[in-house]
Amino acid sequence: MSEENKPDPAVDTPAQDDDSLQVDVAVEDAGTLKKKVTVTVSRDQIDAKFDDMYGELSRSAQVPGFRIGHAPRRLLEKRFGKDVGDDVRNSLIGDSIGQALEQADLKTLGEPDLKLDEIELPDSGNLEYSFEVEVAPEFDLPELKGIKVDKPLMEVTDERVNEYVDRLAQSKATYDDTDAPAAAGDMVTVDATIAGDDLETVQRTGLSLRVGPGQIEGLALVDLGDSLAGKTAGDTVELTTKAPPAHPNEQWQDKDLTVTLTIGKVSGRQLPELTDEFAADFGFDGMDDMREFFAAEMGRRLEGDIRQAMRNQVCQHLVEATDFDLPEGVAARHTQRAMQRRYVELLQQGVPREQIEENLTKLQADVATQAQRELKLTFVLGKIIEAESIEVSEDEINARVAQMAQAYNRRPERLYQELSQDGSIQQVAIALAEEKALDKLLDDADVTEVTPEQAETDSEGDAKAAKKKTAKKKAAKKKTAKKADSDDAAEAKTEKKAAKKTAAKKTAKKTAKKAAKKTNKE
Repeated sequence: MSEENKPDPAVDTPAQDDDSLQVDVAVEDAGTLKKKVTVTVSRDQIDAKFDDMYGELSRSAQVPGFRIGHAPRRLLEKRFGKDVGDDVRNSLIGDSIGQALEQADLKTLGEPDLKLDEIELPDSGNLEYSFEVEVAPEFDLPELKGIKVDKPLMEVTDERVNEYVDRLAQSKATYDDTDAPAAAGDMVTVDATIAGDDLETVQRTGLSLRVGPGQIEGLALVDLGDSLAGKTAGDTVELTTKAPPAHPNEQWQDKDLTVTLTIGKVSGRQLPELTDEFAADFGFDGMDDMREFFAAEMGRRLEGDIRQAMRNQVCQHLVEATDFDLPEGVAARHTQRAMQRRYVELLQQGVPREQIEENLTKLQADVATQAQRELKLTFVLGKIIEAESIEVSEDEINARVAQMAQAYNRRPERLYQELSQDGSIQQVAIALAEEKALDKLLDDADVTEVTPEQAETDSEGDAKAAKKKTAKKKAAKKKTAKKADSDDAAEAKTEKKAAKKTAAKKTAKKTAKKAAKKTNKE
């Protein structure tokens, strides 16, 4: 066993009080950022736990022929031994896992991979069991002061106001059944069949889908709009997709699936005309009044948009300037959290819900790469938050939820309750802490004001530089691998030569012996 794979010396820490377990812990590598932890619980503590369990049982168990509290232990063992044994095992493992991780001082991610049913409590001797757990990466933060950031000089334009008004019109669209072919933005009613190799076929009827990117049963269908466009009632379309690694249906996870859709009817989208009557429905005197209001509102939000653009640049710098491996398997579990986080971000931006669905679908299609980047950024920002002792108060969370609720004209307490139920409220707190960390870095950044055109040019240049940098890294890895293969080949060649030389010597000795024997006979 190599030095790096040898188990760490057992960690034995004195108990803090009489009730805490004393365990021996050994830790060894089990993969990239994965540890195998072996825990040993002494026989004395096992017997003490049995005594406690049977002591409690004797005070309450009803055994024929004995008053409660007077049944002898041997009868209790005979009658309840299996159940008590399972309870003792579960209790000891439950208590010792936490103690073991604390003693080993591991920054774990997620729950330990423990096969409880395979662990047996020994009749004699110590209890020893193992589990694997993923741990957080260890890395050094890059220089955080003087990060180069471009501050875009953005302004509210008629084009941006028109885009906002168009989104508002889409939210008021109506749909009427039509015999015309489906077009972008229309709605279709379909029956769906989902199938895959060696998988049970799933059928869904009466599904309503927009003619655009969408999803069915949590499956991303980026080409859905193109496939449905031009189709009429009775037509069938077939799409292929890969289920995400974290899909709720475990049988589908990371599998190639075929989705067959049979169109029942098409409902054409009718957008309202952008007239003064349309503006009046939203409480404005007319379209001019509406546009002026939105222009002023966007002007007030512009500072936030500029700030977010600068934060994004800092995020990009942190990802590129920090190098470490990600834990194996974490990206799959991180996918759902990344989706919740994106949902919160889009809510904060006031994006219509139907557009949120489209954005989430597009995100899911490229979720592996995106999740890895966001996971890496999460680790870096988490370390900065810890180093800077950044905290988020309940008042700050409530204020952010109130801001989100205002965008949808909803009651803040109701939105808070919904976000709490699906776990998104935690993402709100994390987003606030990360914003604070990024703003602190921006305060110490090297900021240059640029026009939107310059910012776009710089962005393209940065993208090319990043692509070049990635290509260089790949080339370096390839070169290293090639050199390793070359070294291995040279080593193998040398060994082969040595083997041939040794074989030649042996052959020479045998020949000499034969010649000597022949000479002696003569």
